[in-house]
Amino acid sequence: MKSNEIKEEILDLRGGKRMSRDLLPNEIPGAVPLLHVLEKGDAFIFPATPHVLRVLLLLNGKASFSDGGEVIIYDEKAVYIDAPQRAVTVSALENASVLEIQWDLTDAEAAALANGDLPFTQTFEASLKYRDPFKSEKTVSRAIVPHRILPRFAMGSVETHGTDLIGQHAHPLLDQFFFSFPENDCILLIDSFQHPMKGNTILHIPLGSNHGVFVGEKQCASYLWIDFIPDERGLAYLDEVHKPV
Repeated sequence: MKSNEIKEEILDLRGGKRMSRDLLPNEIPGAVPLLHVLEKGDAFIFPATPHVLRVLLLLNGKASFSDGGEVIIYDEKAVYIDAPQRAVTVSALENASVLEIQWDLTDAEAAALANGDLPFTQTFEASLKYRDPFKSEKTVSRAIVPHRILPRFAMGSVETHGTDLIGQHAHPLLDQFFFSFPENDCILLIDSFQHPMKGNTILHIPLGSNHGVFVGEKQCASYLWIDFIPDERGLAYLDEVHKPV
């Protein structure tokens, strides 16, 4: 693979007029990321999508989330996930940006979620921390959506500062997006080349690629990994490498 084959988009999250758009279309089969920008006072209704999981991540601002029952308000990075058969209303109490991840479900998976314990909601800071063999002791890793809560899906984050290295590794059973927070500034290592990754960027880590991250002396890493698990053997892999702390 070549550096110019990395698919990425740099996002403008400074606010502005209400907007919704797809990101990196057709990069991962069955997965669609979208960005929604809401102005203070906006209410955005996400309709029921019976066979599509919807993961909503508040990136910035302040907003409330509700499926018609309890109203939950966040003014920090947080995730909200409901059963696909229920509509969700997001109301912006301040200007806000929301990353939406859609993931196609089988009939059996959709039925299981309808009868499960959703909504699932979690703040970034309160998420379960874990360790894996690719990272140093000073790296902070969080499982924001642990891999056995939703069908073939997981999401977490990585934070560290320079000088540090997240060792290159491959996982052929996981397809993956990275999304970098504004402060992120590091070097993505993919196979035999180096690719700068700045803030507010979403990119596709190609399935099976040998990837890692280098953080220079004056740099920091602060990004999400978003995993899609087309082969359920990938769950066993995550059991092995993600050790809670």
